[in-house]
Amino acid sequence: MIRRGTFARFWWAAAIGSTGDWITIFATIGVADEIGGGSGILVALLSRVLPGLLFGPFVGAITDRFDRRRLIVIADLGRAAIVPFLVFASTLPMLVAITVALEVLSLLGQAPRAAVVPNMVRDENIVTANSLMLGAAYGTIPVGAAFNFFLALFPALVIGSVIPAATQPFALAFLVDALTFLVSGLIVATLPALKTSLAVEIEADGGQLDAGATMRSIVDGVVYLWRDRSVRRVIAGMTAALFGGGTVIIIGKPFVEDVLAADETGFFAIVTSLGVGAAIGIAGVSAYSSRLLRRDVVFAVSVTATGLSLGLAALVTTVAGAALWLFVMGLGAGAAYVMGLTHLHEHVDDEMRGRVFATLFGSMRIGLFVSMAVAVPLAGAVNVTGVGRLDDPNRIVLLLGGAIMLMSGTALLWSLRSLLTRPKMEPSTHEIIAQVDRARRTARHRKGGPPSEKIDLDVEEGESRDE
Repeated sequence: MIRRGTFARFWWAAAIGSTGDWITIFATIGVADEIGGGSGILVALLSRVLPGLLFGPFVGAITDRFDRRRLIVIADLGRAAIVPFLVFASTLPMLVAITVALEVLSLLGQAPRAAVVPNMVRDENIVTANSLMLGAAYGTIPVGAAFNFFLALFPALVIGSVIPAATQPFALAFLVDALTFLVSGLIVATLPALKTSLAVEIEADGGQLDAGATMRSIVDGVVYLWRDRSVRRVIAGMTAALFGGGTVIIIGKPFVEDVLAADETGFFAIVTSLGVGAAIGIAGVSAYSSRLLRRDVVFAVSVTATGLSLGLAALVTTVAGAALWLFVMGLGAGAAYVMGLTHLHEHVDDEMRGRVFATLFGSMRIGLFVSMAVAVPLAGAVNVTGVGRLDDPNRIVLLLGGAIMLMSGTALLWSLRSLLTRPKMEPSTHEIIAQVDRARRTARHRKGGPPSEKIDLDVEEGESRDE
């Protein structure tokens, strides 16, 4: 799927763009630390939360009303143009302003990328496609970190009299980052148009942005989310999972060094275990996707296992014990992410998908960055000694993160309890509707339907579906 065809181009563009995302995140945190220390990092992280709150609904509405390919290209090329300004971010307000602009563009591109996946692959490949997209999004974290470390060794290549001292170690990273966004945008520009039937109608009427119609789309999206409990469950579960998982990113290293009395090798061991577990979890649900028919139930079980594993990891006394439980946490996290996305892809109609995914990713980013922002202050505020294993603030913060995920997963399982006590004999109403809709879109495509219909983008041009 990633060797040839249009989905392959789409995937490689996503992988390159995600590498740029992580380069920006790590380098921005470094600049914030140089400018304002711990408070600067906190402000930089919170500046990534604000756009999701303010612009998430609008991004979702336009994702369903315009060509999604064009939105992705605008997002990537826009970031390519804005990122170089980070080289000159000498003050915290300037850094925040640029970060907010980049985050708005990230939201603009992220929702369309997720929404178009079912239109690019065969129905039986949606789980695998989501697994690959997850790998592109989060498997590039170590690549982005490595780029920052490597490029920081050559600051003299770009140092000039106009470059502030705070950004000099990261200037080359920002320039390389801009290049990754440029390449990603140019690759996506080669794809066919990716429009909903609503977008086709709007384009036929002149393609103008109608503020009133956009607001109605936002309201329709809110009403849909309010009425559809299945969608709300997945969004709430994934947000809670990211909120709890964010504590690992911030507290993981001090936990290994201060609590487990290990060095960076120990931290590398637990991070590797987490990554390997996630990879196996992703591969596992992809391999057995045809047997995992209740995506929402698998998702709930996975979130529960993820929270329980993190809570147990917070109580261990050895690096080996922490690595083992974080491996299990990775299994659950990888499976939960893929199953959650797949459930939304199969449950939500294409014309509503942009608003749903914009809400999902906005909520997830808020959960992730808020947890990263509050983890360190919370650990500093907690002063517990002599209470069994809970003798260190880092343990308590990790335990709280696990508890949040565990409670979320348990609540999801409780809401699905009726499904857990009966065999799945017949498809649900929404599954029947989804199957009929997929068949209708495929049939229209074969008859030469409009560009909004499903297209076989995961096969080479000139190949038929039967071939």
